[in-house]
Amino acid sequence: MLIFLYGENTFRLHRFLQETKNRFTKEVASASSSLDILDGQTIVTSAIIEKINTGSLFARKRLLIIDNLFRNKKTTIFKEILDYLPKIENRDDLVVIFKEGRIVEKSLNADGKKLFNFLKKQKFSQEFKNLSPASLNNFIKKEAELYNKKINQAACDALIRQSDDDLWLISQSIKKAALATDKELIDLETISFYIVDHFKEDIFALTDAISNKNHALALKILEEQFAAEISDEFLIVMLARQFKILIRIKSALAKGLAAEEIAQTLKIHPFVVKKGIPQANNFSINQLKYCFNKIIEFDKKNKTGEGELKSELLLLISNI
Repeated sequence: MLIFLYGENTFRLHRFLQETKNRFTKEVASASSSLDILDGQTIVTSAIIEKINTGSLFARKRLLIIDNLFRNKKTTIFKEILDYLPKIENRDDLVVIFKEGRIVEKSLNADGKKLFNFLKKQKFSQEFKNLSPASLNNFIKKEAELYNKKINQAACDALIRQSDDDLWLISQSIKKAALATDKELIDLETISFYIVDHFKEDIFALTDAISNKNHALALKILEEQFAAEISDEFLIVMLARQFKILIRIKSALAKGLAAEEIAQTLKIHPFVVKKGIPQANNFSINQLKYCFNKIIEFDKKNKTGEGELKSELLLLISNI
């Protein structure tokens, strides 16, 4: 079986994938040998085929997740994979999930487009688009129901207005507000204490402390985030996003661009650029890339249960 999950709404995609993995390990195969996650950006075709053909005595069915294959710079892989997939698409003992973010089809070469169209036509292909205003409103109400809460329209409007439609931020805001109040209703006053801007400031403060080599403060802020029950997924997403922004700002600074030019060129909010420039200046470009790659590595370990995020982040911060 082949499954293709893609789209710009990474929160909904991530949640769907997590639910799929949970169902698979609960209902089909709980052995660790039954699940593999491969980095599609760097992998070669032979490694994928080897994983597919590596059976296990303890698993009657296997799940293989290939992450971001369309970002692979070895574009010959698209034709190689397309030629191979018909041989396995009807296998009952194997589920292969291709997971991608937003795909700009016109940026793909001819073979990439053929592979994309082949996967799109699969029975279990699903695109995760950004939500319409009405759907976003419904999402917020259903998210509150996960914690046996209701949320009024004023609180919904405030979340939508200040989140830039970011479901990661919205979800985390609702979670913190729901856990912090005994009231059944999350109102505007309650949500205001846990609105997304506070999380952004926390991440700014954390990366600021890291960039200033203030290990004690950085470790303190990180401990506070875990104590506040920030989800691992949210923390990873926010840290990865911040270091990605710093890499882009650092590269723009190297080209001699001023703050206003950086904001316009990169389409990043001027406030974020203003906060990011002094942070970026405290790192070399290689240090920023190292931090970003380590966080992506932690994410993969966290998804497969192979790592302990808190310990790994503490160690990363201590060694920067």
